Amino acid sequence: MLIDGMLHRIRPFELYLLAPGMILEIPDQSRTYEYYGVFFQPVLLTKSRGLFEAAQSLSLPGSLPAGHVPVSQPQQVLQHILKMYENSRGPFKGDSLSMRLQLEAFMNTLLRNMPDMQEESDDRIDRSLTYIEQHYAGKISVEKLAGIAGMSPIPYSRLFRKVTGLPPVEYMNTFRMEKAKRLISQENSRVKEVAASVGFRSEFYFSRLFQRMVGVSPTVYMKRGTLRVAVASSLGFHDHLQSVGVDPVCVVDLFHYPGMEAQAYAEQLNNQMDQLRQTSPDIIIADHYHLDFRELLKQVAPPVFLDFSVWDWKRNFLKIVELVDREREAAQTLARLEMRTADVGQMLRQKLADERVTIMQVNHRVIGIQGTIDHPLNELIYSELALKSGQQVPVDRWRWEMPPESLPPLETEHLFIQKHHVLAGSEFIFKRLIETSVWNEIHAVRHDHVQMIPNWFVMSWTPRGREQIMNTLMDRFANN
Repeated sequence: MLIDGMLHRIRPFELYLLAPGMILEIPDQSRTYEYYGVFFQPVLLTKSRGLFEAAQSLSLPGSLPAGHVPVSQPQQVLQHILKMYENSRGPFKGDSLSMRLQLEAFMNTLLRNMPDMQEESDDRIDRSLTYIEQHYAGKISVEKLAGIAGMSPIPYSRLFRKVTGLPPVEYMNTFRMEKAKRLISQENSRVKEVAASVGFRSEFYFSRLFQRMVGVSPTVYMKRGTLRVAVASSLGFHDHLQSVGVDPVCVVDLFHYPGMEAQAYAEQLNNQMDQLRQTSPDIIIADHYHLDFRELLKQVAPPVFLDFSVWDWKRNFLKIVELVDREREAAQTLARLEMRTADVGQMLRQKLADERVTIMQVNHRVIGIQGTIDHPLNELIYSELALKSGQQVPVDRWRWEMPPESLPPLETEHLFIQKHHVLAGSEFIFKRLIETSVWNEIHAVRHDHVQMIPNWFVMSWTPRGREQIMNTLMDRFANN
C-alpha cells in the first residue's frame, strides 16, 4: 500500500494510525484484506472562565506516530481491539463513556507496547559523529575524532567504517557535500561562501571535490531545476528523465553497434552530433558506452558519466533525477514500481506454480543464458518477481555464454529469446541453434512456450522498461 506516497508492505497483525488528509493507494489487483478499524475523533479541550470547552482537533493522541505504529506484543493489542469490537455491538453494547474508557485503555496499551526504536550503535563513534555534525565547518582530523572516541587512530578508523560503512574522511566529505548541496540550492548563494561554510578554505578544491562526488560543478548544480539536459546512452537513460516528467532536449546513442558499416556509422555519428549541437544542452548525461566520446561531447556541453563500478540501475536513476531536481517524483515512481512488482510477482507465481523460466540472448557470436545475479534483468526476474529459474540457469554469474552447438538440453517450461545485433549475424547464430539436436528436446520448445522478446537487457535499466517487461509477462501468463 502507498500511504502519502511512501510504500508500506502490509503484514499480518500490524497496526497503522491513519489521520484525515492521508492519501492511500492500493493495487487494483490486490487480494482481499480483512481488517479491524477503530474510529475515533480527537478533541481539543480549552479552559475559559473556569469551564472546559471541547472542539474537534486533527492532532493525534499522545506520542503515537501517524502511519505504521510498531508494537512489541501484537497479539495483546489485537485482543484489546477484539474486546472493543464485541463491546460495540449486540444487546450488551457499551455506552459512549464506556467505549471512550476502553479506547483510552487501548491507547495506553499501545504506548506500553511500543518497542525501543533506537538502533544499536557504538557510543564512541556516536560521540565523534556528533562532533562532526557540530563542527563540520572547521578543520577536523582523524586524530581529533579518535581522541574524542578515546581510541587511537587506526582502531578508531576500523570501527568507524564498521559502524558507518565509510572511512572517516570520506564520511566527512559526504556530510559536507550534502550540506553544500542544500546551501547551494538556495537563492543568491555563492560558491565561495558555500565552500567556506562547509569547511573548505579553497574554493577551487571544493569545486573539484563537488564535481567528483556530485557529478557536476557547483555552478551547474545551482541551476539543476532549469537545466537543458541531453542524453547520450545505449541504456535508455532518457526513460529515467521521462518517468519523472522531464523531456530531454536531445537523445543520442553514439555507440558503434556490430554489423554497421564504417561509412554508415560515420554518417550517423555526424548527424547525431549535429542534433546535439543544435539543441544547445547545459549538460549531457552519459553511460559507460560513451566514455570513448568524452572529448567529443565536451565540445557541446559538460558530460556527466555515472559510476559504473556496479550495475545498479536504481542508483543511476536517483543520480540522474537529482541533477534535474526531481527527487520527490523519483521516490514516488520507485514506490509505485515496487508495489507493482510485488503485485505482479504474486500473480505470476500463482499462475506458474512450479514452472520454470529461462532467458536467452542470441548475438552474432554466441548464445547466452542469463543468470540470477549481477544484472538488472536477472534481479527483476529471479529476485524481485521471484520466478523459478530453469535447471541450467547459472546462480553464480550474470550470464553463461557458449556456441549454439554446446547448448545442453534446457530443463525449462518457458523460454524467452532476444536476438541481439541482427545486422552482425545473430539470425545466423539462431539458425544454428534451432538446428542442434537438443533444441527439440527442450520442454518449452516442444510445447510452443518460446517467445521472442525486445531488448529486455536494456529495458531493465529504467523504471519504465521494467514496467514494460512486467506487462509482457502478465500478457503471457496471468492474462492468458
